[in-house]
Amino acid sequence: MIVIAFHQSGYRDFKTYYIYFIYRYFTNKFPKLVSYTRMLRLMQSVLILLCSYFTHCQARLTGIALVDSSTLQVYYNLHILRYQVFKGTEK
Repeated sequence: MIVIAFHQSGYRDFKTYYIYFIYRYFTNKFPKLVSYTRMLRLMQSVLILLCSYFTHCQARLTGIALVDSSTLQVYYNLHILRYQVFKGTEK
C-alpha cells in the first residue's frame, strides 16, 4: 500500500516520501514500520505485483487523441533554418 500511495503522491523520490511523510505521519497506522533500507529490499519482491497493478489501472484507448499545436519559441532566429528537427516528416 505504501508503494502504491507513493506513485499517486506528488513526491519525486521514494526516500523523501518514506522518511519525511510516512515516518512522520503514519507511524500509528503502521506500528511495525521497517527502516528505509529494509523497505527497499522488500520493494524488490513487490515489483511484479506493482507492474500488474499499473497495467490494470492503465487507461483504455478510445481512439481520441489531443494534439498541442502551440508555437515553439526559438532563442536565436538565425537558428531556425539550421535546426530543423522534423524536416522531411511533414505531410
